[in-house]
Amino acid sequence: MKAVELRIQEAQEKADEWIVFLATYSDARLDRRIDTIRKQQVIAEQNKDEKGFDLLLLWEHITICARMYKEEHNVPDSVDEMAEEAKLVETVIILAEKRQEIYEESSQLKTSKPKIIEEDKDQTSLF
Repeated sequence: MKAVELRIQEAQEKADEWIVFLATYSDARLDRRIDTIRKQQVIAEQNKDEKGFDLLLLWEHITICARMYKEEHNVPDSVDEMAEEAKLVETVIILAEKRQEIYEESSQLKTSKPKIIEEDKDQTSLF
């Protein structure tokens, strides 16, 4: 049996488990997953990879079922995913603050530079 066939068999056997697990993902994450699978389906179709396409169809079906399960059973997003998003927001805020500090420091340096005193442009002053 080829690897793709084994993965199809595994997906069929564990579909219910995967649906319950995927239901803990956020709607946005499930949407991204479906979009990615559909892009992969186009590539599999272009490459005439029938088994790969079948596997991707099964994954798409499982992911869509997970969205329906999430909606029907009011499954909350996983805590880990929310914690990851919170960390991402914190990181963005910290980086924005650092950029602001650097910008303010560079602005102060520009204004505090001493002006160059223009010297007498008369050529005789050189001698």
